[in-house]
Amino acid sequence: MTEQPFTVIPAVDLLGGRVVRLRQGRYDAVTVYSTDPVSVAVSFERKGAQWLHIVDLDGARTGRPTQIGVISQICSSVNCPVQVGGGLRDLSSIQAVFQAGASRVVLGTRAVTDPVFASEAVRSFGPDRIAAAIDVRDGKVAVKGWTAQSALSPVDVCLKLMGQGIGLFVYTDIKRDGTLSSPNLEAIEELCRAVPAPIIVSGGITNVDDVRRLAQMRRLGLAGCLIGKALYVGSLDLEEALAAARSAP
Repeated sequence: MTEQPFTVIPAVDLLGGRVVRLRQGRYDAVTVYSTDPVSVAVSFERKGAQWLHIVDLDGARTGRPTQIGVISQICSSVNCPVQVGGGLRDLSSIQAVFQAGASRVVLGTRAVTDPVFASEAVRSFGPDRIAAAIDVRDGKVAVKGWTAQSALSPVDVCLKLMGQGIGLFVYTDIKRDGTLSSPNLEAIEELCRAVPAPIIVSGGITNVDDVRRLAQMRRLGLAGCLIGKALYVGSLDLEEALAAARSAP
């Protein structure tokens, strides 16, 4: 696998128009960090973010995007590209998110359960604008906003979707997401070695050492990491994270 540049991407999770974090993907374990998503996004860009990751949690749960208005406001308020996921289960929903200003979308449930849909999305919008979410709990891929479990392994899903034209994956370790327990480096390395495509990871990233260790895995094809809760609670500063990623050997 060719060595990738490593990008640190702040995550802005939207629920009811507010910026929140869920613990381990549980909608009954919500912490609200801001009622002004646009100002949060702008502050991340001012600190040097080269990408932003927006998740429509309402959309992920209901199966259709519901935060298009907020996403549009964010995209029009920042200059950096924005990737969006959550509830994108048909081509018209993807189109709506692109019209709101997104540069890339992250497909989840529909791509996992219907790989041909992923192929249709790639053909319709271009391979550089489509990524797939690989959300994993106990070694298996979860779907429907992480509320349902499949019997599929992450490697099998990635390889099948690569056959449909997907060239970028966003891997989340659900049990570590929002826990500040450090990422599962062993599982990440295993996935990178098995999947010959760039991967962005999230889940458990807590401090600058975590970022540095992940950035060192770029030679395995690790393209970046999403950071959420650590930025909101202050255990990790975005500018320090960006510097750590740049300086990692």
